[in-house]
Amino acid sequence: MKTVDVNERTLEQERQYLKRTGEIVRIEAVCFAIALILLMVRDIIPSGSDGEELSVMFWVKLIFLPFQAVAAIVVSNFVIGLFKEIEKSDTPFRYSVADKIKGLSDAVMVCGVIFALPQFINQIICIFSNLSDTTSNSAAVIILGGIFLGLVFKALSYIFGYGCKLQQESDETL
Repeated sequence: MKTVDVNERTLEQERQYLKRTGEIVRIEAVCFAIALILLMVRDIIPSGSDGEELSVMFWVKLIFLPFQAVAAIVVSNFVIGLFKEIEKSDTPFRYSVADKIKGLSDAVMVCGVIFALPQFINQIICIFSNLSDTTSNSAAVIILGGIFLGLVFKALSYIFGYGCKLQQESDETL
């Protein structure tokens, strides 16, 4: 009769769970990027009111649409790459994982700024012209949210970097 180490079995179950979770997250990342791009395109389509206000915001949003789409795709690619890297290693405490989390944090912060710029520019245009501002003050919320989430990922990257150093010391000790 062959004995099975409980820790080995638990570790294998955790690997299978991580693999399934990684597959789901990768699918969600692709769906998120597609949905976000479609929402941005829908947001550009005029709602029926005519006037200069509509045309100014339309052109500002249209100019920024490709940059926003690229930002959404870049963030999704970082998420996909991160989970692929975690899946293929025995431990998540690897320098490559910490680097991917750090890249994700930078991408999220830049993405927050890129998504808020059209509204910010529209508000500036409305201040210096006689147009009424039809947008909300959500630009600041988007920027602050992107920076906050980016800083959370940045902290996680430092935690994983420290975990890498501890893992290396542990491996060298054994």
